[in-house]
Amino acid sequence: MRRPQFLFYRGSSPTLELLLPLSLAASDTVYATLSQGGSPSLEYAVNGTPSPAGTGSLRIADNAPDTLLLSLSQADTLALSAGDCALQLRVKTQAGTDSFAPCFGCVGQLQKEGLI
Repeated sequence: MRRPQFLFYRGSSPTLELLLPLSLAASDTVYATLSQGGSPSLEYAVNGTPSPAGTGSLRIADNAPDTLLLSLSQADTLALSAGDCALQLRVKTQAGTDSFAPCFGCVGQLQKEGLI
């Protein structure tokens, strides 16, 4: 595993702020996919249909078209296993499509399981 670029714990409800090298329009399509063990675990979308869909949200930040806010619900983080995790973004704009290199992080173990 590479040095983690993000960390959150199972059972938490984090919001990841993702800074892009381009500005997005409200009509653009974006997918954010969290993977573990090489398989997609949760996906979020702006103007698309995520699969497997998380219950959190992905949106373009107000007044910052180069920033995405990925909010995971407590149920989402509990659906992930403790350990390594990858996050990859795919974007479709009027100029074309792009897939970004994944960033790598870690999901921390929870001391007591369950929703609070």
